[in-house]
Amino acid sequence: MKRILVATDGSDGANRALDEAAGLAKTNGAALILLTIGGTATGAELRRLADSDGDLSKTLERRADRILAQAVRRARKLGIASPVTRCEWGDPAEAILDVARREKVDAIVVGRRGKGPLTRLLMGSVSQEVTSLAPCIVVVVP
Repeated sequence: MKRILVATDGSDGANRALDEAAGLAKTNGAALILLTIGGTATGAELRRLADSDGDLSKTLERRADRILAQAVRRARKLGIASPVTRCEWGDPAEAILDVARREKVDAIVVGRRGKGPLTRLLMGSVSQEVTSLAPCIVVVVP
């Protein structure tokens, strides 16, 4: 394995997936790509975010940046010196698959449960789509 992609939403399940992906990357000397999907807030979350800050797109970007910054800190603590970060927008399964193909990854790692709108990503319809259509190994972490 030379390139490993891990999808994260900052949840406990995603952190467990990140831990597993970092271990795989370290063991195999592989690059670790950290991916979050921006703009996947629920309608209620969007209304709350829009009320608290006038610019919804900037709020969603900052949210994605925070998730990736947290993931980078965690990966570095686990011995990954230079994780690569990606933020995609749109349908989570399509975004994960697009990044996997574009980055030519050898494995995708996802957690079983996420938080908020990404809960589907991890052992729901999105993870089923990823495991069914991925061009590589998919590891689902409980």
